Amino acid sequence: TFTDAAGNSSTVTDTQTYNVDVTAPAAPEIDPVNGTDPITGTAEPGSTVTVTFPDGTTVDVVTDPTTGEWTVPNPGGLVDGDTITAIATDPAGNPSVPGTETVDLTPPNPAGATLTIDDVTADNVLNAAESTGTVTVTGTLTGIP
Repeated sequence: TFTDAAGNSSTVTDTQTYNVDVTAPAAPEIDPVNGTDPITGTAEPGSTVTVTFPDGTTVDVVTDPTTGEWTVPNPGGLVDGDTITAIATDPAGNPSVPGTETVDLTPPNPAGATLTIDDVTADNVLNAAESTGTVTVTGTLTGIP
């Protein structure tokens, strides 16, 4: 209610509706990390992901607004067993719990793997005529975990 200098009064009302977002996004997913490839993952579409490296440096990246995919450069110097951490912050400012991924620099262990090569020709010997043509070599790899 308000009253003017002449004593006239009136009441004015207005209604506003607000949506308050206090829901944190899910933790970002971080794809497997090696020593050289970019660090990639997914988070809530349109959120900002803060990636923290083992040395404490951080990189912020905005996710794709449709897929939620994100990519940051690999800083190099990562050591096997290091942990990469990512936190997504949605447009309302709500941070997620951290997502983590352990750096894996260990190559696959070929122990126990067996490569069996199929016969190259009917007699498994290339003669002069066969050696001038295209030879296809096939085989089977087994024992890979």
